[in-house]
Amino acid sequence: METTQRTADPTSLGPLGQRLSPDLWVRSAASFDPQLAGRLTGLVPSGHVAELRVGTLPVAGPGGPATAVVAGVDPAAFRAFTPAGTAEVTPVWEAVARGEVATSYAIAERLRLPLGGTVTVAGVPLRVGAFADSGLPDLQLVVSNELAGRLGLSAANAVVLGGAGGDPRALPTIVRKAAGAAATVDVLREPAVQRAFLSGNDAAKRFGTLTSRVYPDRSVVVDPEWVKANIVTQSVPIIGRMTCNRLLFPQLIGALNEIAAAGLAGTIHPDQYEGCYWPKLIEDSNSLSMHAWGLAFDINVPTNQRLTHGDQDPRMVAIFKKWGFRWGGDWRQTPDPMHFELAALQK
Repeated sequence: METTQRTADPTSLGPLGQRLSPDLWVRSAASFDPQLAGRLTGLVPSGHVAELRVGTLPVAGPGGPATAVVAGVDPAAFRAFTPAGTAEVTPVWEAVARGEVATSYAIAERLRLPLGGTVTVAGVPLRVGAFADSGLPDLQLVVSNELAGRLGLSAANAVVLGGAGGDPRALPTIVRKAAGAAATVDVLREPAVQRAFLSGNDAAKRFGTLTSRVYPDRSVVVDPEWVKANIVTQSVPIIGRMTCNRLLFPQLIGALNEIAAAGLAGTIHPDQYEGCYWPKLIEDSNSLSMHAWGLAFDINVPTNQRLTHGDQDPRMVAIFKKWGFRWGGDWRQTPDPMHFELAALQK
């Protein structure tokens, strides 16, 4: 996390009072109506919510033009939900409060933005006051609510919620019911984000019992009868021929068709696809990878290596999530932005 120094700074927020654990990020294309905002706020303890004004805007820097997900925030409230090492650094939030921009490291690298330099957002040149990651999936630029209005962002259409206690897994169901189908709900905390969807009886019911053998060199051999019954090869939009679990294809094809219809086919590079079905263990683990089930695939690999922020287009990622896929770029401790895996079968 990096900030610039300004000698004359009339904005002073003071030190952080309390860090809050972010459990959910709820977003909608349209502004929340007051009743919905009230319902969402009422689901967590008082003060454990931050409202945001989120939208995708054109941006430009020395590295050229792009689009970025921008959020207008109240810096004093929002900082409490950001990662350790960002929340406590008051100059980051003072920079935002005085009308500068805090950018993620990924978009700063992509646009070749120097600290203290200029990024043009929706036609407005703005000073880059800090490099800092917000901890929210897809979010690339953070500005003040006042500046968000000048940039044309709508009224509050997103919230960060905290306060679910030790295990946040019950909260998403309640929030999805309150927010409705039009809202996107991202689970931010580890127990839900990295909980294996396919395990034990659940996996057996849906995909059959997978029997495999792991050798000392960590190579994996899967029961050929299970492979014969479950793994198929077929062509899909944009990417071409893929070998995956048969139950993956309906949602994968649906997502790829929507990506193409949205004019985003160019965000996926077929020559940078590196496989779906691949019997292997998870890196640094003795557990089977979702690739061994044929339920995960890797795309845009060269610029989205494991343990990096990557450069996947957030609009494309959002469509995959809508169709039931989990994105490895959301994993906080071991990000894997090339990786998408099936998280839920649609009925």
